[in-house]
Parts: sequence; structure tokens; C-alpha cells
Amino acid sequence: MVESMNKIATGLNALMREYETSSNNIANSNTAGYKRKITSFSTELHKTMRGEASPLAGTIRATDSVDFSQGQLVKTERPLDVGLEGTGFLTLQTPSGRLYTRNGALQINILGQLTDLNGNLVAGRSGPVNVPNSVSESDITIDGSGVIKAQGLELGQLQIAEFADAAGQLTPAGNGCFRAPADYRIQEAAATNVRQGYREESNVQVMEELTGLLSLSRAFEANMSILKRQRENNMATLDVAKTNG
Repeated sequence: MVESMNKIATGLNALMREYETSSNNIANSNTAGYKRKITSFSTELHKTMRGEASPLAGTIRATDSVDFSQGQLVKTERPLDVGLEGTGFLTLQTPSGRLYTRNGALQINILGQLTDLNGNLVAGRSGPVNVPNSVSESDITIDGSGVIKAQGLELGQLQIAEFADAAGQLTPAGNGCFRAPADYRIQEAAATNVRQGYREESNVQVMEELTGLLSLSRAFEANMSILKRQRENNMATLDVAKTNG
């Protein structure tokens, strides 16, 4: 009795976690470079949602992961917007260490340094990228390998990091950034092309997320109904025990 109710409870917790994840994905569907979060359910929950098994099929647990698939590149014609084609990440130098992002909306701070929109320094291969005061945004060109030039001078080259098959080791660090394991050997970009004047959209498919929310709601209602019936059965059993006692 208690075991079956615990199984339902784990299912409800997993469903709520998935609901929160999907809601967060939808809220960030217009955030440049955002990568959708995924909550992976056990086989039992997938079967339950498809109606192939009872919600009591087994203990349900959920684990989080990130979908790093490419988002669509949209032309903005803004010189400091860069879209990445491939698996690479822009490298940021922050007070908490190096972070990695796909959000290529950049800016120049009051010190003439290239930063992201949160003020984090954009790392170049030879250190931070400095833009002279005499250079305007419209003077800046960025080629496919991330080399930045203006007025005939090379200002630096974007440090693009790739993680091969180890992207799953990246952990979210907020504001669309990710952190790599301290002991991970980061690879220089070999299969990433930089496109100036483009911005990568999030890879969230809103209709897919909404459909998923509907399925989650139905599964939640099914589990709640069984939990209610289980409680009623337990109460009836207790009443019988009291009468016989």
C-alpha cells in the first residue's frame, strides 16, 4: 500500500520537474543562443504517458540534460552579432572563471573591450579583444575563423572552443552560459564557422513544448486520480478494521 503510493509520488515529482523544464524552455524561446533543457524520464514514465502501462509501473526518476543542437541563424546585419555554425562556443572570461556561450550578441564596453551583453570579457586567442576609440562598430569585420579587423588592423581572434562528444559534460552557469569540468582539455575550433551579422536563435520548438505540456497535464491527472482512489481505498480499509475491532 505504502509502496504503491510512493511510486505515484515519484511519478508526480518527475512530472512537475518536467513541467518546470518545459515552461522554462518556452520562456526562453526568444533568447539568442539558448539551448533547451531536457528532463529524461525512466522507461516506466514514458510507457505511462503513452498509455501502455499503469502509473504504478515502477519508481520514476528524472535526470537533466541539455540539447546542444544547432539553432537557426537569423541575419541582423549588426556588426557585433556573430552566429556560430557548428559545435563551437564563444569563450568568456568572468570573475568566476571561464564560461562558454552560443549567444553571439556582443558589445564594446567603456574601456574599449569586447564583451557579451552581461559585461563578461570575450576571450581572444591572445587575451581580451581591445577596440581603439577611433574604431566604430561599422568599421569592424569578423571573418569565418573569428579574426577581427578594423581599418586595416587585426584586433584579435575570437577563441572558439569545441567539446567534441563531451558537450554533455558542460553544466549550465546561468545567462545562457556553460561551465566545463576543471580537468577537461578544451579543443580549439576545427569545425565551427563564424558568421558576422547573424544571431543564433534558441533551438526550442514551441509547439513541441506545448504539446509536451498537454501530455504532462494528462499524465499528472491520471496519477492524481489513482492516488485519490488509493486514499479512498485505504480509508475504507481502516473503517472496516475499526468496525471489526
